[in-house]
Amino acid sequence: MGFIVMVSAAIIGILLLVAGIKNIKKNWLWLLAIIVGVSFIGFAIFLGLPH
Repeated sequence: MGFIVMVSAAIIGILLLVAGIKNIKKNWLWLLAIIVGVSFIGFAIFLGLPH
């Protein structure tokens, strides 16, 4: 279960980050997408670390 959450958070984070960087000049919501994407990637890295 944790592996699925980690992989899905990483995939969603990467997609949000790429979409946000691609459309950063269009709207302020894309900046929010970048922030959420980076936090999802950080969460996935945290889940991947040994506890």
